[in-house]
Amino acid sequence: MNKNSSIVTALTFIIIISAAGIFLLSGSSEKLTENNIITVTDLAGRSVSLKVPVERVILGSSRDLHEFAAIEGEDFSRKIVGWGPDIKDTDKDTYDKFKEKYPEIENIPDVGSISKGTFSVEKVVSLNPDLVTIPLWDYEKAKEDIKKLEQAGIPVIVIDFWAKPLENPPKSVLLMGKLLGEEKRANDIANFYNDQTNIVYSRITKITRQKPTVYVECGWKGPDTYGNSYSNVGWGELINRSGGSNIAENFSEQMPTINPEFLLDQDPDIIIISGANWPAAPNSLRLGYYTNEDNSRELLRGYLNRPGWNTLETVQNENVYGVFHGCCFRIYNYAALQAFAKWFYPEDFKDIDPEAGIKEFHERFMPIDYSGTWILELKE
Repeated sequence: MNKNSSIVTALTFIIIISAAGIFLLSGSSEKLTENNIITVTDLAGRSVSLKVPVERVILGSSRDLHEFAAIEGEDFSRKIVGWGPDIKDTDKDTYDKFKEKYPEIENIPDVGSISKGTFSVEKVVSLNPDLVTIPLWDYEKAKEDIKKLEQAGIPVIVIDFWAKPLENPPKSVLLMGKLLGEEKRANDIANFYNDQTNIVYSRITKITRQKPTVYVECGWKGPDTYGNSYSNVGWGELINRSGGSNIAENFSEQMPTINPEFLLDQDPDIIIISGANWPAAPNSLRLGYYTNEDNSRELLRGYLNRPGWNTLETVQNENVYGVFHGCCFRIYNYAALQAFAKWFYPEDFKDIDPEAGIKEFHERFMPIDYSGTWILELKE
């Protein structure tokens, strides 16, 4: 071997060793720790160490079934060993839709509700989970329970689709994907989400016209009683990011109930009522998997009969809309963002079909089929 060949061989060896070193360094310590123990930061900023992939999961909020099933795929139900009861009370269409294909979810043990104070640490411990997920909206109430679970050796992570509804959903999905051993699928979901939100972001910055004023209400109490609105969380953030001016933005409460006189005085340009299947209020706006557009539109018209609403210009012009309430705090909120932008600036977003993104998400990621009506306009 001549001198030049020796140099080439040595350099090649150095490059191979360097590349191996770079690979080892770039693969985060999460993948290299002994016994597959990784340390992650959750959406409450907590550092949590646990073994992955997790196989036995308890969903503190069963409404997180949407994202869990999207990440885990067809066999999602085998990993859920317990959950909170909220999906049956506040998103019954989703529960029924999943139960139709996966009847076994009816037998998932109920661990109680954090928000209602019935969450049972003892029940959770008896189910021997590898992981418990808690929504950020319940974090303050759950701190003592989290401490007890950690003392019992059960890791808890906090996820969020509500407090920062356009920032934290992809973060939460990526975190869950890492823990479930489904990082590629979670990355695909996060990329899809970002592509969908960018449909609005790429256009809205170019619009310089005056923002329309907007009132949004959770329609869960029905037409006879005003439901809560939103200041800077949930729907409030979506209004701001889609180019609207939220009339409840300056309220100190995150979810204030608007005084009817205040609403009539503001006379907003747009009114949006969110709907779902709320069994306790059968005359409330219903949207979701098992809804019919005509029936939902008729329920939406019921809100227009409130005292004084006939004087509102937006009601006279039928600039009143409905949106599935789950889009407020679910991975699908990009569809609401698109719908809001289209309602606020019809000419700029006339080519956008907000419901198409929900349909595509179901086709690509969900183990159940899309159905029903999720986005609704009063005008036929």
